[in-house]
Amino acid sequence: MRWAMSLLRHCVLLFTVVSLHRAQPVTAEDFLERAREHFERRRFLNALDSLRVTLQMNSDQNTQLEAEVLSAEALLALGRHEEAVNMYERAMEHGYNKPEAYAYLAVQYDDRGKWTQAKKFYEKYLAVNKSDSATHIRYAIVLGRQGDRQAAKQVLETIEPAMAAVDTAECDAMEKKQKIPLALACFERAKLSRPDREGSYLALYRIAAAARQTKAAARHALAIYSLFGSEARYIWPLVEVKLAERRFYDARLLLEEIIKITGENADAERLLSNLQRQAPQAFVRPYRASPKEMQMLNGYELR
Repeated sequence: MRWAMSLLRHCVLLFTVVSLHRAQPVTAEDFLERAREHFERRRFLNALDSLRVTLQMNSDQNTQLEAEVLSAEALLALGRHEEAVNMYERAMEHGYNKPEAYAYLAVQYDDRGKWTQAKKFYEKYLAVNKSDSATHIRYAIVLGRQGDRQAAKQVLETIEPAMAAVDTAECDAMEKKQKIPLALACFERAKLSRPDREGSYLALYRIAAAARQTKAAARHALAIYSLFGSEARYIWPLVEVKLAERRFYDARLLLEEIIKITGENADAERLLSNLQRQAPQAFVRPYRASPKEMQMLNGYELR
């Protein structure tokens, strides 16, 4: 009897060892499956460990591509955007072409000021999705900041907003009643529903400036200038922002641009005269360190 029990225990142990051995990932596909399980359970670091092994192994193209995309998504979930960008681009080299990835890459490059790369992905995204007003407005702003307002206008006119047009009279009523958060949300919806109309952009700037929301006011002023700045009246909000920031050189350039557009402008000329008397630094180009010089400065600061 004891002999039979001992044999049974050995058989159970042997079966367990074999089962565990079989459960261990061996092929690239095994590691990819393990990564999927980790990802579904939001264990993103564990998923990346398995995916790293998958990508190092020789496997078929579909397995490699899925591993690259899943790696990008895990990195994105962890907030490691620079690595996510690199992995998405690697996946695109192998045929990945989801619109959401185009939008993500465009915004990431835009935020870093890498407008050439941003425009490439904005353009691809617009070609396959014309309803994402928020992202396409960003594209138009990039074009406008680079001086191509005609192309920016074409982008705005190409957008096919998913939402119905908003009655801005309701937004105005909220603003008059001092329901500022509601008014801001209303004008934001109006902007997204009619992205080629300047009125909502101006309202958003006006409310933010009145509420002393300096960052929001600066963002809206820059959008107005970039998209509609071929007319002098749409340059004034950015002039106000630059003066408030004491960036007098930039304000001076904008004032000169207003005068160039209008031929003459008493307000702009008066402000220029005041700047010359009270802030002569506005007429001296500010020194900006080169990237190499900035690295040297940062190095000295770390010592």
